[in-house]
Amino acid sequence: MVRITLTNLRKTFGEVIATDDVNMVLEDGKLSTLLGPSGCGKTTLLRLIAGFYVPDKGRIFFDDRDVTDLPPNLRNTGMCFQSYALWPHMTVNDNISYGLKIKRVQGMKYTKSAIQKRVNDALELVQMTGLGDRTPHQLSGGQQQRVALARALVIEPDVLLLDEPLSNLDAKLRHEMREEILRIQGELGITTVYVTHDQIEALSISDMVAVMDKGYVQQYAPPREIYDSPQTLFVADFIGKCTFLDGEISGLGETLNVRLPDGQIIKGITPLDGYPFEMNEQVRCAVRPEDLHKAPTSSQDNSISGIVEQVIFVGSNVEVHFSVGDILATSLLPPEADVAAGSKIQLYAPPLQMMILPKGGVDALRKIPGHPLYASGE
Repeated sequence: MVRITLTNLRKTFGEVIATDDVNMVLEDGKLSTLLGPSGCGKTTLLRLIAGFYVPDKGRIFFDDRDVTDLPPNLRNTGMCFQSYALWPHMTVNDNISYGLKIKRVQGMKYTKSAIQKRVNDALELVQMTGLGDRTPHQLSGGQQQRVALARALVIEPDVLLLDEPLSNLDAKLRHEMREEILRIQGELGITTVYVTHDQIEALSISDMVAVMDKGYVQQYAPPREIYDSPQTLFVADFIGKCTFLDGEISGLGETLNVRLPDGQIIKGITPLDGYPFEMNEQVRCAVRPEDLHKAPTSSQDNSISGIVEQVIFVGSNVEVHFSVGDILATSLLPPEADVAAGSKIQLYAPPLQMMILPKGGVDALRKIPGHPLYASGE
């Protein structure tokens, strides 16, 4: 198990910036997830950690050891690919033992019986005992994924790297395998880096989540903090659902005042400590749909008026889509809520649940002293 430190990492392909200004510490024994849409740079970052790519700039440390220039085979990492990458002509046993046999060729003293014992232990760990003589085409997708995971673990790596390992599975299998990966990672306590574009997957399994977009890490924090206190509009929009209300700063202080285009005043706080808001600055208010209520919880609550556009029953709640002037917004109300399309609606949100965020994404983060991206903007 190791702590992974990434310092000022940058990787380009021609004129395309795949990832840039990455500064993170992935803690020893934790499961850290790289989350973002296709093309955001998460797989590039994983491959930099694995050693498949060499950064244009920056360093990678495993504990205090600089591994930036080491090839993959000298980093002692185990990798599980999206495509599983199992040898179709080999049995499960042979697929799993392949890495151990390569190490044996390179001079490590693995006897045949020692190799088979470790393979058996790996099969037991992924709950595949007794299936070692099968070939990949005789296995289900979930079983193939377990074999790929066993192959990565059998070499006893310091770091486990998982590149969208569940994307080829159906919803039920994805849920089952998430539980399995959590169980195995917990049992072994191995430092794990997990790549996914699935926000639910990331929030449910991770100790830490790095939300990426266009090559930059926009926020790196525990899942609860990512959801409750997104630091950019992209993070707020990508993680869960958010209702956004555009306006301009009309009052500064511990609580910020924002004037909406129709004249309503919204009071809220910013999750972005240290950002230098200015009067009349164009900002966006973000509130989770479940934090908009039909009745106030206190006299300090924001009151938001609008016209109901659509009501959608989603089981345990109803989604109410409403307009505030030209702005479309969403609230999640109890199923018994008496609302109808075309009617006026009055909703309330506590200031602590109304997040005030600057526009600009990464450019906004560069204005915050002490932020990992601050120095790069100088």
